[in-house]
Amino acid sequence: MTTATSQQLTREQAVEMANEILRLEAALKTMKEQLKKYVEEHGDLEIGDTVWKFQKSISWDFESDKIKDFMKSLIIDGYTTNPYELISFSKPKLDKLGLEEQYLMNFAKKKVTARFVNRKK
Repeated sequence: MTTATSQQLTREQAVEMANEILRLEAALKTMKEQLKKYVEEHGDLEIGDTVWKFQKSISWDFESDKIKDFMKSLIIDGYTTNPYELISFSKPKLDKLGLEEQYLMNFAKKKVTARFVNRKK
């Protein structure tokens, strides 16, 4: 495969590179799945200064009727003077409400970021 680092890619080179990336990502996914199964069965795998393992991730699901009490408690107990700055709303959850963009703009600033991704058509 041809890679051009300092010169501009031709369309043909870009297509070739994109296809190679898709192939490598598919191989990587398969390899990670196999390694995951190995670690599930045999435990952590140490390789030099790297460890492949399962790492716990903790999150908190608040009951909706407890959120108000939690916010008040944060102020009373001196953790913050503005507990609202802790709140964020995910796009998927907002989408479920079926809100118009104009409606949201009354309450929030729209933030758009561009991520480099590939997606199936």
